[in-house]
Amino acid sequence: MITTAVITIIFAVLAISLLLLAAGMILTFLSNRYAVAVSYAGLFGIGMSIHELPCNSLIFWGVAAGIVIVIQCLLPKNIAKSTRGVGYIAGATLAGTFVGLAISHEWMIVGAVAGAILGGIAYSRTPAGSVMEFPSSKFLNYLCAKGLPAVISSCIVGTAILWLTAILSEMSASPLINP
Repeated sequence: MITTAVITIIFAVLAISLLLLAAGMILTFLSNRYAVAVSYAGLFGIGMSIHELPCNSLIFWGVAAGIVIVIQCLLPKNIAKSTRGVGYIAGATLAGTFVGLAISHEWMIVGAVAGAILGGIAYSRTPAGSVMEFPSSKFLNYLCAKGLPAVISSCIVGTAILWLTAILSEMSASPLINP
């Protein structure tokens, strides 16, 4: 039986986690190198609120976030600081994530990758994006530098949404909430 104090703590952790997830997505659109870490912190908080801890998923997304952070720290400063086309890439990635999430968790990842690619191509077709020289290695390198963090961050948010629905369904079945 869940006590009211435990429910209050869970809701507080969930609220902070939701704020972290939202901040992570905002930082993704701003091309901040720590966007993935902030998103993962939100996912971790939600993971800690689940009755049966999803260790495999937490480890998987933690390793993915760590890899992205290391790669972003190794990028040249002019690429790391650039926000050219990030709105297109991050927006399309987020849209692809939610389209894929409507099918399954696996398709969420496929949708995010497809969204990042299509967002990069869409930006390269604008007058400002013509400097990306699509198709070229310059375009592919930039797409990978900006698309990978967007994909990981949006997939972390998608995974968190799946877990939130599980938490809410578990709580609605609790006799303390619905006597």
